[in-house]
Amino acid sequence: MTIFYIKKLISIFLIFDENKSIMKRIIVLLPLTVLIFSQILLINQAQAQSIELIGDSYVYGNPAMPLASHIIVRNVTSNSLDVRCQKNIIDTTAGTENYFCWGTSCWPPSTYISPDPSGIRTIPAGYADSTNFTGYYDAFGKQSRAIVEYCFYPLGNISDSTCLTIHFNDNITSIEEMQPQTGLNEFYPNPSVNKTSIKYVAERNSQLDIIDILGNKVKSFDLDHSGVLDIRTSDLSSGIYFGNLVVHKRVVAVKKLIIN
Repeated sequence: MTIFYIKKLISIFLIFDENKSIMKRIIVLLPLTVLIFSQILLINQAQAQSIELIGDSYVYGNPAMPLASHIIVRNVTSNSLDVRCQKNIIDTTAGTENYFCWGTSCWPPSTYISPDPSGIRTIPAGYADSTNFTGYYDAFGKQSRAIVEYCFYPLGNISDSTCLTIHFNDNITSIEEMQPQTGLNEFYPNPSVNKTSIKYVAERNSQLDIIDILGNKVKSFDLDHSGVLDIRTSDLSSGIYFGNLVVHKRVVAVKKLIIN
């Protein structure tokens, strides 16, 4: 539509000869100019999204442990939204599984669209849901990969989808160079009040960073090979945190921790 009006604008320029006054051209062209800009504005509004996603596109870790991808879902509108999640498998390895948690439950590998109503989350205007989505990939010990797209959209309006593609162990060469056994178990207890523990398999000069939902590093621990790390949490505020296993300055595994 915009191209049509641009062509009309050019054609009007051509039909005027050089003896016509500049003022007359401006008067004739002004309505069309306004119309062109209004068409461009409508197009931009149609492409606007109601949801913003924040998360890592690449997740690495021990294939013997389920890999977890955490996505923060933000409502950028001035209205409360009921948000649904859809899983699209772009590529995966036979014999592996991927599933996700959203709404009030975690859904099996056979679920691609979170069901209504238990798979819908209400996000108030301007707020972000940083606790309820986790996408999992379980390779059952295989040295394999998966590429999965997660889309979020207001209930009943799939055309307003915002998507993030997650690559699980999508660079086998890098994983083998790093160490196939590197990984984290889940935090326990989780939620935590005073302390929690986590079992890890790492390399020398690795570390575990505890990150809050704003991305600030609140604790850091040096790791060596394998073991169980005890972490005091009584000095941390209640909320959502993430444990990042860092090997050679690269995050290779992420686990979510809730502190009450």
